[in-house]
Parts: sequence; structure tokens; C-alpha cells
Amino acid sequence: MDQFHNQQDETASIAPITPIGTIKKKREPLRISLPVLIICILLTGVFVFMATYVPLSLACKQEVEKAYGRFAKYEKLTEIAELYDKNYLYEVDPELLEEALVSAYVYGNGDRFSSYYTKDEWLQQLAESSGNSVGIGVYITNDPTKGLHIVQIMKDSPAQKAGLLKGDIIKKIDGEDVLTLGFDAAADKVRGEIGTVVTLTVQRGEEILSVPVTRGTYVAETVYHELLEVNGTKLGYIHITEFISEEVTAKQFKEAVTLLRNGGAEGLIFDVRDNPGGDLNAICNILDYLLPQGPIIRMSYAGSDKEETIYSHESEIDMPMIVLANENTASAAELFTSALRDYDKADIVGQTTYGKGCGQTGEMLSDGSVAFITTFLYSPPFSDNYDGIGIVPDHEAVLPEEWQTTNLFLVPHNEDTQLIKAIEVLLTQLP
Repeated sequence: MDQFHNQQDETASIAPITPIGTIKKKREPLRISLPVLIICILLTGVFVFMATYVPLSLACKQEVEKAYGRFAKYEKLTEIAELYDKNYLYEVDPELLEEALVSAYVYGNGDRFSSYYTKDEWLQQLAESSGNSVGIGVYITNDPTKGLHIVQIMKDSPAQKAGLLKGDIIKKIDGEDVLTLGFDAAADKVRGEIGTVVTLTVQRGEEILSVPVTRGTYVAETVYHELLEVNGTKLGYIHITEFISEEVTAKQFKEAVTLLRNGGAEGLIFDVRDNPGGDLNAICNILDYLLPQGPIIRMSYAGSDKEETIYSHESEIDMPMIVLANENTASAAELFTSALRDYDKADIVGQTTYGKGCGQTGEMLSDGSVAFITTFLYSPPFSDNYDGIGIVPDHEAVLPEEWQTTNLFLVPHNEDTQLIKAIEVLLTQLP
């Protein structure tokens, strides 16, 4: 669900990176008369109306003048509005236009990590963060020559119940060719309302199958674990795809660590390659679980000289650890990586990370939509902020060229040179 992740949950909205940040409650609507509202629409920042004088209160006059002065520079927008007023054959849908202009403002203001969600999109995000996803429950990646490649299927999902398998390639959706539809449109077509059926034409090896899938609910999986055995030594491998929420990712992460330790793992490898980051509460909850008492994250906000620090409690996981990272490891995943190194808990294996050390705050608008804007920098417990720089690994390792553009779920362990290096380093740290 973001620009850095090369895998896509079919129930997620196509949207920029889920930001580290908080949500502010929506503001109460301003109650004014209709004539005044027509003038005060300037405050939305949509475009400047050339309006005749309407008697206003002093406060509203000041607000209108302030808004007009701010947006009067967008002359071209006024020109195009006037062209449509004079010449357009049909009527402009004001709600559709406002939605498009708001989106354009958020995405066109130079804040590369800003994002905007309509009310429905935000409700979907909330549902997913609580684990109540609706769809068929697969991770897919785009194969421009074949179709939608299923790279992982979630447990107890409609896809699993229908018999879909990892490695299947979706060729058609309800009879429509995937390559003709394009990735985004095809992924959207797989989504749908609970209880409805989507028929997928799937290639499995040389076989072509027609698989009806009844859309339903499932718990999103963001943590996958595996017990590896190397020359008689057991190692725990945990792949974290993103940090959705405490309820989803933090819970699944702790369960994975517990299962691996109970299974005899002597060390842990945390794979956050291609992880775009996620929720502040999720990452802090996980780091609190892993780290001793002390700072987790330091945050400095726009317009303030004060630094806010979040701390962990004294309980910790005390065993050798490695973090696997790459150039697509971003945001909260970078904080995870850097914090473990700051406490000398883990070495980092892989490649220099993306470099996103800034966070976004969500503001709920009057109609229930939400806009995220960059409002603060966040830094690791002790080391410097890495925004625009990234985190350099302790042990550099690169995937073989033939696997560099492949989804990580599809790379075999015995050909994953980064994982092999992580195992090699971890073994040297065992007692």
C-alpha cells in the first residue's frame, strides 16, 4: 500500500506509505448562512471565486481576505474555472471537483510523504489496522508479461479456502484479461464486498484453472516466521512485511518470537527488507518488547524546540539478533533497524536503507476524510537522524542479479545471499 513496497495486499487501498504519526479529531463544522458560506468557501483552498460583496462579520471578513491573499496567486486555476463556467457543455460535479482538487493540493505541495484518504478509504484503513480485512487474502505482485503473481496467501483466508496456492498466476478476473486491465485496475477488481464471488482464471504450472472465490474477512498477516536449522543449530527467521498496528503486527511479532524461542532458536533474524514502515504505536510496542529500559524514539516537531522521547520498560529479549535490510527498508522499519543497533542488540546485514526519518500527522477533516502531512522528525534512541541519508549496514550483502527485481517471498533461501550472510554473521555471535 505504498510506493516502496513491491508486494501488494489485494484488500489495501493504492496509497502512499502508511505514515508514522497520529490522528487528530475532526473539527466541528462552522455554522454560517448560505451567502456567507459562498464567500467563505475560499477557506477550503480549492480555488478563488470572484464574488460580489456580501455583508460579513469582521472576523469572517478577515478570514476571507486572508484566504484570498493566499490563493489569489493561482491565476491559472481561476482561468480554467472561468472557461468551464462559460463553455462547458455539461454541469461540473462540485463534490467530485472538490475531492480532486483536495487530492491535488495534498500530493502537489512538495511533501513527498503526504497522503489523503477519503472517508471510505480511511474506514478501510482502520478496518485493516484492526485486523478486520475484507477481500480474498493474498499478497500479489505484478508480472507485466504474465499477470498477477500470488506470492503469499494468508492463513484462513478466502483464497486459502478456495484452494489458491502461492506461485499461482492470475490471468483473468471474471473473464477480463489482467494484462489488458493493468495492475491497479486488476487489483481493484479482485477486491469487493463480503459474500460476493470473484472467478479467477489461474495458471498453475502448465495447467489453467478456473477458481471461484467468495470474498470474506480474514486477519491480515504481516509477520511470517520459520525455524531454520544450520549444522544442528536452530535459528529463528522472522519476516515483517510492514508495521500495521499493535493489534496486528505487534501481536503477531511477539507470538512469532515466543514460538521460535520455544522451538529452540538460539538467535533471531529479523527481515525488514522492502518493509515501508507503518504505525508509530506498533513499532514502539515491538521495540519496548525487545529493548531494555531506555529511550526508543526521539521526536522534534515543527515550530517547537522541545524534543519528545518515548521510553521502553526494563524487560527485554536477550539473545543474538541480526536485522536484514535493503534500499526499500523505510520509515518505521529503519527505526526498528537503527534502534536495535543503538543498543548493541543486533548487527545489520544487507544494503543502505531508504532514508525516511520524518513523520506525518493525520488531520481528520469535517467530512471524515483524513490528510497526513509531514510535521516532525523522529530519530533513533542515541544515533543521528537518518532522513535523506539511510542506515549503512554493518555487513553489506547484495542479492544475485537474477533475484533483484523479484518479490522476496519468491527468492529461495539457498539463493538468498543476503539471508545466507545474515546466518553466517549470526552463527559467529552464538555462545
